[in-house]
Amino acid sequence: MKKILTTCVVAAACLAAPAFAQGYVGAGLGSSKISGFDAGTTTGGNTSKGMAKIYGGFQFTPNWGLELQYSDLGRRDVATAGVGTGSFRASQFSIAGTGTLPLTSGFSVLGKLGVSANRINGSGTTGSGNATSALIGVGVAYNITPALSARLEYEDFGAMAKNAPGGTVRANAYSLSLKYAF
Repeated sequence: MKKILTTCVVAAACLAAPAFAQGYVGAGLGSSKISGFDAGTTTGGNTSKGMAKIYGGFQFTPNWGLELQYSDLGRRDVATAGVGTGSFRASQFSIAGTGTLPLTSGFSVLGKLGVSANRINGSGTTGSGNATSALIGVGVAYNITPALSARLEYEDFGAMAKNAPGGTVRANAYSLSLKYAF
């Protein structure tokens, strides 16, 4: 029932959107950081790695929007003394409300608040896990043209998994992306 209600609310918002409303897509690269993985004799999980993301959304007004995002947060190799080695890949999928505050003719500040479905896929001595957590993001954007903009963002994805060797594993990322509005 909740899924049906959520779908109806989103559909109604799209149909009732003002003349300004526009869709957009984007892609970016950056650096992700995992923390909370290394504990005791396990090492190598708490590292920064390259990440890639794709996103798309709908800007209902110049200030408010809704965005979906998928991020591949990279692969990490880990070693557990006396047990062996393994690796894991971290990823996330999220839906978030966005807020944009124009500063000058080209620059604006943006924020995100939403829900992130996080996943760690492990092999070798590393297990797999998932968690749903709050997504918080902040950034700045520069409008290159009316349809193309560049975004520099920091995002905290929250808990990635709760049963890792060090307890709760958390992830965050910095990224630079290009967004195209249509």
